[in-house]
Amino acid sequence: MTFAPSASYSQFVDEIEGTFADPEWTALGLVLYPSNFDYSDKRPAEYLVLEILPSDALTDSQWGGGTRIGGLLIIQIYIPVNTGSRRVYAIADNLDDVLQKKVLGYNIQTGGSSIQLKGNDPDNPALFRADYTVRFNSY
Repeated sequence: MTFAPSASYSQFVDEIEGTFADPEWTALGLVLYPSNFDYSDKRPAEYLVLEILPSDALTDSQWGGGTRIGGLLIIQIYIPVNTGSRRVYAIADNLDDVLQKKVLGYNIQTGGSSIQLKGNDPDNPALFRADYTVRFNSY
């Protein structure tokens, strides 16, 4: 059995971020920023922040010595306060369509998703925050 080469960290980030450049995503009109992005312009009333958190990089001699990268994708969802949580769940459904239980390039496999309502953002009380999370592995 032959597997494609595993991704390096930078290739993995490129593949995940590229998912949000696909027409399936861009047609939704949702603004997504990478984490640690300098917001020099005014942020929209509703936006997302992508965090990629690798938790392990293991050399797997059983599968030909490739490196396996695993971890979490966390997408912070920000919506205006006093609008209810329905919009958060609608955005999570859109994220599921793009990310949940998918096989991407470099043998990146995503699992099921979860969502946590965090409440009003302490840095901007006009925004409500929720975290959408998906576990991933690259073989």
